[in-house]
Formats: sequence, structure tokens, C-alpha cells
Amino acid sequence: MTEIQTQRQVYRKAYNKRIKQETITHYGGICACCGESTIEFLAIDHIDGQGNIARRNNSKYASGGVPYYQKLKREGYPQGYRVLCHNCNQSFGAWGYCPHQTQKEKHIVN
Repeated sequence: MTEIQTQRQVYRKAYNKRIKQETITHYGGICACCGESTIEFLAIDHIDGQGNIARRNNSKYASGGVPYYQKLKREGYPQGYRVLCHNCNQSFGAWGYCPHQTQKEKHIVN
């Protein structure tokens, strides 16, 4: 590996972290469900649950991540998105709800 390749990798890694941080911060910076704020655990979620459909319709952004953060930034950070941690996001996708919601509801009732 050449020194130039190493420099590019360092630059790319720093850029990827920065674009993710900017996007997550713009959309609130914490999980909208549980309040998690550790950047490594956070991702952007479609509020209406249409993420799979959006990815299928635009294969360039199918993998999400940095290309998707760049797209959101170019579009001026449109509405319809929120920050979720990976656990809450997975639960919403698989079950249609997150256990944190039911825990909050139980806490309010008691």
C-alpha cells in the first residue's frame, strides 16, 4: 500500500464520519425512541416506514450509509426522516413497534 493510498483512506474515513455526524445532528442527534446518543449506534430512518421502497426505487442509495447521507445533504435535509438507534430501527422494521414504546406506556399508566 502506498503512502497516497493510506492518505486517501484516512481522508475518506474522516469524511465519512463527518457527513454522518452532520446528518445525524441535523435530524436531532439522538434516537427518537430511546434517547441513545452514541453516534456509532445511530442511523437515519424514514418516519413513514418506506425505507425499503425508497431504496428499491433508487438503487444508487440501496446500501444507505454515506451515499444516503450525501443525498440528504444535497436535498437540504428534507422532512420525513428521524434518527433511530440500530436496535429501535430493527425492531420497528421487524415488528412494527419498539419495546421502548410499550415500556413508556406501562410507565405512564402505573
